[in-house]
Amino acid sequence: MTDFFRRQIFNIIAAVFLALFVLVWATVLVRVGTWVPTGGADAPELNGALVTAAGVLATSLSSLTASALGFTIAEVKSENQKAGDPNPMVRPAEVAMKLSGRVIFAIMVYMTMGMLVLVVWLFKGQASTDLIGAFALSLLGWLIGAAGVVFQTEKSEP
Repeated sequence: MTDFFRRQIFNIIAAVFLALFVLVWATVLVRVGTWVPTGGADAPELNGALVTAAGVLATSLSSLTASALGFTIAEVKSENQKAGDPNPMVRPAEVAMKLSGRVIFAIMVYMTMGMLVLVVWLFKGQASTDLIGAFALSLLGWLIGAAGVVFQTEKSEP
């Protein structure tokens, strides 16, 4: 049993982190998505712990995935230079092949939840919270950065 946990510890940590991210943000989305305006309130009130947890998890996952992509691109460029390739550009497929399954899954979870948040933000408008808007804008920035990396690293075949 100990060997199992020893071999799987990183997968377990990643699964717990991603499950917590999904759970917290699903809670935010349900509260905002099902909220009906009452009285003078413009948006639903979320408790401070939920807002803090959602913000920390979103920022952490965004940073972790972006840094994993950046380090992997740098690693592929370095390997290409050591192999004598004078062109510093790399193929996106080379980078994708170097990414671990955990990183790819984390990127997919971040983008999926982020797109759901973006849709809620766009449809609820002012009835959504600043937290929703901040994450939606953060996702757009992350996607723009990732797209820039993809297009910048793209190398045409000789």
